Amino acid sequence: MKVTDTNVLVTGGGRGIGRHLVEQLDGAGANVFVLEYDENLCEELNQLASGRVRAVQCDVANAVAVDIAIQTVIDAGFDIDVLINNAGIIHSEPLVNMLSRTERAHSRDNWRKVMATDLDSVFFVTSRVVDHMLAKRKKGVVISISSIAANGNAGQSAYSAAKAGVNALTHTWAKELGPMGLRFIAIAPGFIDTPSTRAALSEAMLTKLQQQVPLRRLGGMQAVSQAVHYAIENDYLTGSILEVDGGLVL
Repeated sequence: MKVTDTNVLVTGGGRGIGRHLVEQLDGAGANVFVLEYDENLCEELNQLASGRVRAVQCDVANAVAVDIAIQTVIDAGFDIDVLINNAGIIHSEPLVNMLSRTERAHSRDNWRKVMATDLDSVFFVTSRVVDHMLAKRKKGVVISISSIAANGNAGQSAYSAAKAGVNALTHTWAKELGPMGLRFIAIAPGFIDTPSTRAALSEAMLTKLQQQVPLRRLGGMQAVSQAVHYAIENDYLTGSILEVDGGLVL
């Protein structure tokens, strides 16, 4: 499947890697529809010069909101060829914080929030989009943004579990729906140089992280968009987890 003139639905495309993916797909000639939580970012996306990008507000962790948003996309005449499950949050919290004087155990609210945003959303959106693809007899592609944390990263119980779930769904759906011509791929980035990464970590911590990566540098967002491009266009690729991590193994 060629990227040019392809209809791509992206979740969480307002900022960071998601925004980069939207802009790269737009630049490659794809038509892009974005499900984004922030209404202001939706407005920004709707004003992009090419006119090929549209966005609607949606909390993808909410099943009812997803159903409404997907129907809005379909009713707008957007015939989805590719879904990119990008929406998600990164959260770090130990299972038990032994230095805490109050609540030592991992917050159950934080657990539920991460699982809802990073895993439930993938299930909610994919199930509705795939149903549409099957009804249209499409040979569609579903790409989910995972993480190398899926292998287990100390201090990230919820995030690691959610991304491991994303990988498991990718394998499961590839087996289940491959005979119908649908492909499923997950892309697992390592440490990517994004504005949020720079804002969250000190220069000293960034330097330490880079020393853990065999290539001795953070990945650029283009490394993720190049993987997405490859996943869309390689029609014999399915059930795979593409690791874009500079050789880092957690």
